Amino acid sequence: MTDDLLQDLWLHRSADVAVNTLTIRADRVTVHAATTGGEAGCPSCGTVSTRVHSSYVRRLDDSAAGRRRVVVELRVRRFRCREQACPRATFVEQAAGLTFRHGRRSQGLQTALQQLARMASRGVV
Repeated sequence: MTDDLLQDLWLHRSADVAVNTLTIRADRVTVHAATTGGEAGCPSCGTVSTRVHSSYVRRLDDSAAGRRRVVVELRVRRFRCREQACPRATFVEQAAGLTFRHGRRSQGLQTALQQLARMASRGVV
């Protein structure tokens, strides 16, 4: 598979994320990716920062593929807030269309589960 195809399959909603590698096992597909944006905005004060403090890997469940669990291992960065009056010293970047604060699922999977729950509450499912 080409890099563009992998990008389109799993991360089509995120412009600032790149697929590095893909691991396929009998029961699981792991997408190894990283954020690529040069800056991020502080969620408290809105100040844009380019000062990277550190990075770590987030593990997000995503929609299954061919009876295989899909996990996105996404390397994200922690930035330093430049605003001295801000109560946050550091903050973690979010990948638009893929992550949300404290989320352990991709936004796509979260949306699908919410829609399923709404349908079940109405007796549609």
